[in-house]
Amino acid sequence: MVKRKSWSREDLLPALSGLMLGLAFAPTNLVILAFIGLLPLLIYLDGPITVTRIVRASFIFPFVLYGFTLNWLAGMAGFSWLAVPGYLIIVFVYSCGFFVFTLPVVLLKKYLRLPFIATAPFAWVACERLRGYGDLAFPWSNLGCSLTRFPFLVQFADLVGVFGVSFWLIVLNVLVFEIFKGLRHGGRTRGYAIALGLVFGGVITYDAVRWFGGVGPAMGYKEIAVIQPNVAQKIKWDEHYSRQILDHVFTMNAAATKPSTDLVVWPETAIPYYVDEQRTFHLTEMGKLPGGKTPILTGLLTSSRDPVGTTHYFNAAALFNSQGEMQGRYKKTYLVPGSEGYPFRKLLGFTRAFFSIQDVSYGAMDPGHEFTVFQIPGAKFSVMICYESVYPQLTRGFRLAGANFIVNITNDAWFGHSFAPYQHADFLVLRAIENRTAIVRCGNTGISGFVDPLGRWQQKTAIFTETIISQRVPVTDRLTFYTRFGDLVVYVSYGALGLFLLMALKKKLSR
Repeated sequence: MVKRKSWSREDLLPALSGLMLGLAFAPTNLVILAFIGLLPLLIYLDGPITVTRIVRASFIFPFVLYGFTLNWLAGMAGFSWLAVPGYLIIVFVYSCGFFVFTLPVVLLKKYLRLPFIATAPFAWVACERLRGYGDLAFPWSNLGCSLTRFPFLVQFADLVGVFGVSFWLIVLNVLVFEIFKGLRHGGRTRGYAIALGLVFGGVITYDAVRWFGGVGPAMGYKEIAVIQPNVAQKIKWDEHYSRQILDHVFTMNAAATKPSTDLVVWPETAIPYYVDEQRTFHLTEMGKLPGGKTPILTGLLTSSRDPVGTTHYFNAAALFNSQGEMQGRYKKTYLVPGSEGYPFRKLLGFTRAFFSIQDVSYGAMDPGHEFTVFQIPGAKFSVMICYESVYPQLTRGFRLAGANFIVNITNDAWFGHSFAPYQHADFLVLRAIENRTAIVRCGNTGISGFVDPLGRWQQKTAIFTETIISQRVPVTDRLTFYTRFGDLVVYVSYGALGLFLLMALKKKLSR
């Protein structure tokens, strides 16, 4: 490989690709770009192999793509000085990680003469999955999520999961590139056109069978009510408003509770106090509950002391019966890096005060470790708190543990009128399809709603509105192929890349 330092208009191709794919995500939802957006980048990578070219592609493309889709992170600067540095760190980490895609694709082309179609889908999936590991894990913008506006297109996720959807999109992008390359340089295109038709048509046929044929009968239905109190973030943790917030939530709960209601869901951290786990806590301490037999699920923050006197903080959800007695509790497993759990905590030893946001002990929280399953008469369910909805393995774990439907509680007031509330809600479409489960979403400021096992929103609220909605939610227990076997496409991708790289290394050493 030779070095090249001068800039040219060609170096804009990775930026163009990043912008095109970014526009495929919510809220712009130009979904067609998910099928062709990688074309400029592939054209660029197909050029002369130079160190500078690889570095530019590896940084420019992800910087534009993730800088665009994650711009809402910087918009949270009004709540914490960490927002802008956090945004820059996340985009930088994503950019560094993109070498996992570019290096195999380019080097295997050079040393093994492997075409992009043999390497790019595996490298892309490996790159996406690796973003979900470690203390800086923030796997927000997986390419498969760009199709959630049209759930018909992703019905096959019940076989391959979100990473399989990304794999399919990269295959289609590469086939489009090969056709474009053939037309441009007078090469063959017929075989690639046929392959494009088969790959697209085969998946769409499966999608149609699932979409129109259904996913099997439900075991029954439960009437779930969701309250969206729309508490502004600027007052949520202000002690002068705590009583007012609680009175408002309890009033909405009473209005939502009907004789037919099987469960009322409150949003993440609906109770604006820390609850000490070492004493018996009754919900009636916070307000008056209506009569009847309807249980309540709410988000709350809890604290406890270990035997050596260290205080631990948790973002949690708890189920209470109609008398206010706690029936069970789930502690958030996947913490948001930098706001709930600070990275490399044991190594760096930063204090809680350093990461304080609105006098809440964010940054010092501990993760939970259990796949908690709650029970109400006739059904079992589990809870994802906030951005846990981005982790497919968590929803899958809940289904394997026996959950008949899933509840997602969140507080998206942090995000304002940015891209984030729309992107955040979209993850649930894939989680529902992957596991063929209904999902109930309750957000403090929205988006709240109900997603059926086909990934269709049955109700969907606007953001920053106060409302109560209810829906009959199907109770299911059938496990999909994906639920049973997980992200096989990820392990196949790791294996394929490892094999190819060993072959390339052997060939280089044998010279």
